[in-house]
Amino acid sequence: MKKILLFSALLLSSAFSAFAGHVDTYGIGSKATSMGGAVVAGIDDPFAVYYNPAAMSNIQQPMLSVGTHLVDPHLTIKQYRVNTSGALADDSFGADGIKDEADLLIVPHMGYVHPITDKLTFGVAFYVPYGLDLKWNADPNENPAAYNTYHSWYMREVVTPSLSYKVNDKLSIGAGISIGKAKAGNERKRYVPEKMKNSTYMAGVAQANGVPSAQAPAVGAALAAAYTELDGADIDMEYEDNFNWSYNLGVLYKFTDKLTGGITYRSYSNIDLEGDAEVTPEMAYWKNENLGSDTAVDTPDSIQFGLEYKVTPKFKVEADIVRTFWSRIGSYTVYMDDYLLQSELDPTFIPGANEEYFERNWKDTWQYRVGAEYLLNDKVALRAGYYYDPTVVPEDTFDVLWPDSDKHVFSGGVGLNFGKVTVDTVVQYILISEVTIDSGSSHNLDDSYSRPGLHDADVSAVAGGHIWSFGVTASYKF
Repeated sequence: MKKILLFSALLLSSAFSAFAGHVDTYGIGSKATSMGGAVVAGIDDPFAVYYNPAAMSNIQQPMLSVGTHLVDPHLTIKQYRVNTSGALADDSFGADGIKDEADLLIVPHMGYVHPITDKLTFGVAFYVPYGLDLKWNADPNENPAAYNTYHSWYMREVVTPSLSYKVNDKLSIGAGISIGKAKAGNERKRYVPEKMKNSTYMAGVAQANGVPSAQAPAVGAALAAAYTELDGADIDMEYEDNFNWSYNLGVLYKFTDKLTGGITYRSYSNIDLEGDAEVTPEMAYWKNENLGSDTAVDTPDSIQFGLEYKVTPKFKVEADIVRTFWSRIGSYTVYMDDYLLQSELDPTFIPGANEEYFERNWKDTWQYRVGAEYLLNDKVALRAGYYYDPTVVPEDTFDVLWPDSDKHVFSGGVGLNFGKVTVDTVVQYILISEVTIDSGSSHNLDDSYSRPGLHDADVSAVAGGHIWSFGVTASYKF
């Protein structure tokens, strides 16, 4: 029991320094990842805590696993075009071949399982069930999508203590509680049309709005100077939720010596984020550049079903389906303590905004997964997997903050058995299907270049890419 408590304390102390990649996990533990995550009925390492806590009953002796995945995204936005219109805007600009500049993402995982009795097993694991960290060129002259987002991140890291109970030789049940911490944020540039930076034009606008002709040039010059100062300003929003929770429930049933079924439910988590909205550089014509803000972006619940079939003593296959209820994220609003970027010239005419609304309307999805393992001999296991992951993002809410498209995920790996020590490896390739955003079809993109009553925009784009992932997990059986 002292070992259990010590390991739990180590996980809790180290968990929140981790770093993640991508909005949804592409695997936890190299063995499960190499089999395409199709392991809900057959997993036999500490990451059963995530995939199916009931399956911890398959582990007959204390087992410690530690590993990491390295994720290298290669994303490209092509044919990005912006057309603005209205009394204060008539710009047309774009760029081709905008590539992500994300660092190599390091995603750690750790777990420990300890049988307490013949029927009761305890386990605890640290992992990152949800994460995203994407960076793009911050220069809007080279990357006009920076006006929407040039850096976005969202990560939830959890420690999950769990128990499994072996009801009889055929049936096991399990449950765990995930205690988590979340971080989120985005960085973007502020877009200002060329007309609004032209003092002569703005003088005419001022005069048309009732400013006397003698005063219009001075007013126009002040307005143009204010908007020139605002153009390209950095808006940085950062948030944290220091405590949230969810739970995992699992069932494992052995139909025959060859056929086993599993089912896992992973609950949603309420994520309440608090932080700051900050604008740089320091400005003369604008106030409220640093405000407290808050929002809530929950994580969805999911249910996973699977069947494992042992074709021979050396060869087994599994097929799983996963239903994820992304529709829980219909929208969210960022609330600020005051009016961000309120004008020093005329707070009534240019009041700023005290909230930002983001419509999402994400879609529930079905993932289809298959995995296989072949024991070449007592020391070497060969594994492979595939799954199809349809996009959760509809075209009308696509943006660079939460980019997504249909994905085909291929994986393979080798397991090496050295007795008490095993080493599992994985190579994963994620092909991201190209998505086309027709002009004006995504209001989330359009809104980055629009201001109600001032100017409107239509944005079009083509986006796609691929991701390479490499992982290794070492395990020790006590």
